[in-house]
Amino acid sequence: MAKISAVTIERQYCSGGSDIGKLVADNLGIKCYDHELLQMAAEKIGISADEVRNFEEATLSPLRSPLSFRTGIDRKLDLAEKLFAAQAELITEIAKQGSCVIVGRCADYILKNVVPTLSVYIYSSHENRINHAMEAHGIKYDDVENTLKRYDKKRADFYNINTTRNWSSMQTYDICLNSGKLGYEGCADIITGIVINSR
Repeated sequence: MAKISAVTIERQYCSGGSDIGKLVADNLGIKCYDHELLQMAAEKIGISADEVRNFEEATLSPLRSPLSFRTGIDRKLDLAEKLFAAQAELITEIAKQGSCVIVGRCADYILKNVVPTLSVYIYSSHENRINHAMEAHGIKYDDVENTLKRYDKKRADFYNINTTRNWSSMQTYDICLNSGKLGYEGCADIITGIVINSR
């Protein structure tokens, strides 16, 4: 087994993927990158914070081929494509600099030929996700069902279009963990153990 340098986490909405990513990073004494990557990418291409909020894992056109992020960001791309390309370049730069945890943003695909990567998918039961959405995010019960569907679809579309892989297929990832059964710390401990054992 190659020494794992990067851990990438894709996750169902309200399954705890971001929290688990932070726990893994804390366990390993490395940095976790999540939402801040979007702001870093926005600064890289010179757009404002208000504009960037509209492109949080924005879906590219399904009529286009997956973006070739290795060609740089100088081509005439629309804003969503430029933002994705900038994020891809940042993720690559970060991973080359040292060990890291990256949540979302197709990082497993971006890093597949860059550094040894452990790709993780976090999921949970529908009931657990509903409870988390209401308790952690204050989403009303009448709205929670549609919110879960909307965010899952948004993440799936973003991933599927940009990678030509299947976001929700277990065959896409090295390991899939049920955070509802294992708990956030349990998931983090499993991931941490895999990384340490690869060293």
